[in-house]
Amino acid sequence: MPTEPPAPPAARTPRESESVLGESMMPDQLNNNGTVFGGAILALVDKVGGVVARRHARKPVVTVSIDRVEFREPVFAGEYVVAAGRMASAGRTSMDIVVTVEAEDLMTGVKRRTNRCWLTFVALGTDGRPSPVPALTLETDEDRRLHDIAARRRARMLDDEREEWS
Repeated sequence: MPTEPPAPPAARTPRESESVLGESMMPDQLNNNGTVFGGAILALVDKVGGVVARRHARKPVVTVSIDRVEFREPVFAGEYVVAAGRMASAGRTSMDIVVTVEAEDLMTGVKRRTNRCWLTFVALGTDGRPSPVPALTLETDEDRRLHDIAARRRARMLDDEREEWS
């Protein structure tokens, strides 16, 4: 007797999975220019993106891509860096997440938005293969705006992929 496929997971809102991670930047994270390595910022971005994806999927996830990385301003030792991630769209097994990064000078209280990145994660089932994720319920104008950006981003990525692998 064939088994029924599992019911799709209940839809979730971006608000339910948004996450924030922060870290003080230390001298060992500096490059030769005296600013924080881009890789240190990307590690924080990937971590918060993974938290957002796991919260949404409630499953293990893997990073598929980090793109549209924008380094607008340098980050310096001693600054407190906060990465805030939120869901932008959900496909069958994939999730698009946008992460913004803000650096704060703890001595002056001045905060600056330094980076923004887009990430794609895929949820994994117990067999280690891609697994369905909940749909994304859009509640606010900002949810819809980010969802539209994610849809355009996805279309460009698919076009690029077809072109590069032809």
